[in-house]
Amino acid sequence: MQSALLILGAEKGDFSKGAYNEGLFEAAYNLLKNKIDVTTTKIYEGFDVTQEIEKFKKSDAIIFQYPVFWFTMPPSLKSYLDQVYAYDEFYAFNDGPYGSGGLMTGKNYMLSTTWNAPLEAFNDPNNDLLKGASAQDVVLPMCKAQEYCGMTPLEHFFCHNVVKDPQFEADRERYIQHLTKTFQL
Repeated sequence: MQSALLILGAEKGDFSKGAYNEGLFEAAYNLLKNKIDVTTTKIYEGFDVTQEIEKFKKSDAIIFQYPVFWFTMPPSLKSYLDQVYAYDEFYAFNDGPYGSGGLMTGKNYMLSTTWNAPLEAFNDPNNDLLKGASAQDVVLPMCKAQEYCGMTPLEHFFCHNVVKDPQFEADRERYIQHLTKTFQL
């Protein structure tokens, strides 16, 4: 992979200031910027749809950094996808099976997400809420949106319990190691 697009989907609000995700986004940028071509988008700063489409086209890998809100992506990230993932740019209909019209083939994507849910809540069949589901299971809709467009997943990265027991320095170090391994730096 020679180029990457980093997308920050954090939102700044009264409860969550977005600092955890912003910090991980900056760690990724600082690690990758001297080794590969990196472009960035911070959704909360606004964006131009045409420029975003071009960023995707020129990138080999896309990294989405965002908090998981109510078991899904924040509304600003969903709005971004709705606006940027244009027909005939990201996908098209064809005569093949449903989901085979992705136009972003040859590109990889990674989700780097933060959760209030503790790690122990996942993969536990005795957990009444998640019933054995993994974090990977919960982010399935976001993954399928990327795969519908033809992208291939890289190994995702998850930070847990970031509100009740934040371990930012440890999570940042784990993320740097994860990126170093994933991008073979």
